[in-house]
Amino acid sequence: MLKVKTLLLTSFNTLAQKRFLQLNPAAKIRNISYTSSLLNGKPVYISTPIFYVNAVPHIGHLYSVVLADFFHRYMKMTGTTDAMFSTGTDEHGLKVQQAAASAGKDPKLFCDEVSQEFKRLFDCSDVAYTDYIRTTEERHRKAVKCFWEELFSRGFIYKGHYEGWYSTSDETFLPEGQITDGTDKNGQKIKVSVDSGNTVEWTTETNYMFKLSEFGDHLMKWLETNPKSVQPTKFHSMVKTWVRAGLKDLSVSRQKSRLEWGIPVPGDDSQTIYVWLDALVNYLTVCGYPDSLCGWPGINIVGKDILKFHAIYWPAFLMAAGLEPPQAVVCHSHWTMDNFKMSKSRGNVVDPFDQLKKYSSDGLRYFLLREGVLHSDGVLKISQQF
Repeated sequence: MLKVKTLLLTSFNTLAQKRFLQLNPAAKIRNISYTSSLLNGKPVYISTPIFYVNAVPHIGHLYSVVLADFFHRYMKMTGTTDAMFSTGTDEHGLKVQQAAASAGKDPKLFCDEVSQEFKRLFDCSDVAYTDYIRTTEERHRKAVKCFWEELFSRGFIYKGHYEGWYSTSDETFLPEGQITDGTDKNGQKIKVSVDSGNTVEWTTETNYMFKLSEFGDHLMKWLETNPKSVQPTKFHSMVKTWVRAGLKDLSVSRQKSRLEWGIPVPGDDSQTIYVWLDALVNYLTVCGYPDSLCGWPGINIVGKDILKFHAIYWPAFLMAAGLEPPQAVVCHSHWTMDNFKMSKSRGNVVDPFDQLKKYSSDGLRYFLLREGVLHSDGVLKISQQF
């Protein structure tokens, strides 16, 4: 990796960025090549994930947003005047409920405070989003309820009994093949997720299920007829492997007795809508759903840890609702600290506010875009002067 201070000698403001692209059509900032070929003259809607507010932002969050912001600016420079760009915060779910309780705060107040920190980071980093969406907004609650009712009326949601390994940190049930043995900080044996290393617990409950198992062929057709549906190629192949392995019906609600902080299931206040179904609908909320769909289908820029949610669950939900799947899911890898993924739970994060003070918005943006690549993790070291 080139030394950070050397990289940051060149200010990367908007005019310099434009000149750089004029002189370098292939773009040494390598990420643009994955997205510039997707448009085909269509209106552009670019989105980041909405970020979970159980803790304040770290530099990995900023990387996702800067990628999307770069693409959005590039589109405007090349004549796309109606480009949309959304980001925001995901504010429901058990992790947020628990984090608010640990802080001794009302969940909404807790969400307001943490969401404001994300917004402050993006504003300090000169991120030119056109919409900042929060899942606690009334427009989003309306969209989620309408989307649920559409899935239910079409027969893709049913009430059933579910049991399995559940990760609170990942907010998902996991199959047996994704569970392994581990030990907690006291040396006690526990079960953990193979992918994230987070603790899982055996959970049994009655809730609502989505008929994901019916969408294997539909998803495979989407992937095979549109090789740009998931980018880069390595992630496209990964998603096809997951689909070929078989899909099981997905739990899309939680008992309110266990999860109060969320949107109630329409017609059944004893259940709360699954946080991922809730969160994914934000991309439609920004487009005006259910009254309009201005800009959809969009291009979702996401991290690889949430690829399955965006490249399997999300297009399946959309197909079930009679809507088009995303124009593309562009997946990026992680920034790691000493080869471990940065995570708030692990505590090995880089504070982006500190880096903005040291290197300026232009300098930090340039470093992230120049040194980061979509297909492979970027590595920072604790000993590195960053």
